[in-house]
This record gives sequence, structure tokens and C-alpha cells, in this order.
Amino acid sequence: MMIAWESLSAIGDSRALLPLAAILAVFLPTVHRRLLWRWSAAIGVVAGITLVSKIAFMGWGLGIESLDFTGISGHAAMSSTIYPIALWLLACGRSHRPWAWALAGALLAVAIAASRLPLRAHSLSEILIGLALGLTATACVLRNAQASARSVAVRGRTALLAIAVATAFPVLLADLHTHDLVKATAKALSGRERALDRHDLRSQPAATRRHH
Repeated sequence: MMIAWESLSAIGDSRALLPLAAILAVFLPTVHRRLLWRWSAAIGVVAGITLVSKIAFMGWGLGIESLDFTGISGHAAMSSTIYPIALWLLACGRSHRPWAWALAGALLAVAIAASRLPLRAHSLSEILIGLALGLTATACVLRNAQASARSVAVRGRTALLAIAVATAFPVLLADLHTHDLVKATAKALSGRERALDRHDLRSQPAATRRHH
């Protein structure tokens, strides 16, 4: 069962999500350009809020002990910002019900988020806040969006390229761990010798005093 959770978690990794979104954006039919700008802004805002929440805890201990909160789940936030819209775009021009595909993307994001619990990567509060953030961003992007089976479809080869790149990047960048980059950033900005972790949340007063 753990293999299934790990596989789900893997497709929610930013090393897969961001290349997938980038390929779709580059080759998106011009009719969707206005939506693209909203989607790009949403990805940037969600990624920024998620990153700030992690650095705030790792660097300065700004978490919530009662909620076991040490930073927003990036897998939950980014998956729910990217997969529903990506599937909506791929369904436009192919399906009479692109909204059903967007819902499928949202359900996929929920499954990815849920995988972080048995893997002990995040607490429930971190996952729920990530999903709320990402799904709110998705709703804002798709608000008033128009689509039908007559819409201009994303080319099949573009979809295949996006999937191929999303699959290849985590393998090619296997030594790149975004969590380690966030920890390094938190240490550099706060001046700490080490980034705080979940164990420090329960002894926060002592942890926040150890600032070297």
C-alpha cells in the first residue's frame, strides 16, 4: 500500500507539475490566452504563499502547535492549482463536459494530498489548508471560463509532450529536492545553523531562542 501512496505523491511533486503546466502554457491555443494569464498568476501566488509559510517556520518557528502546522503542503496546494485546470484545458474541444474533467483533476489532487498523511510528510491541517488554497485559486481561474466541444483543442502531441516532460523531469532531477532548497533558504535568511522541523514545534520557545 505504501508503494501506491508513494506513486500518488510522486505525481504531485513540483518537479513534475511545473514542467507539465509550462508545456501546456507554451503550446496553448491563443483562445485560452486570457485564462493562461490567470493560471500563471494563480500558480505564482499559491507557490509564493506556500514557500513563505514553510520558510517562516523553518527560519523563525512561526507555526501553530495546536494544529501541528509547520507550513502549507506544497503537494496539496500545487496539485489542486494545476491538475484541475490542466485537465479542463485538455478536455476543451474534445469533450462536451470539460468541467467533469476539471472535477476529476480536483479529485486527483485530493488523492495526492491524502497520500502525504500515511507518508508522514504533512499533518492534516497542512494538507487541508493547501487544498483550500489551491482549489480557491482554481475556482478563480476557471470562473466564467467558457468551453464546449467546438472549442479549439490542445493538440494531442502537446498533451503527450507535457506528460513525457512531467514524467522525465523528476528522473532527470532526482538529486534536486525542493525541500532541501527551502531549508537552505530558511537558514540563509534567518541566520540559523539548521532549519527548524516538526519536533521543534513542540518545544518552540527553546527552539526559537537557539538563533546563532
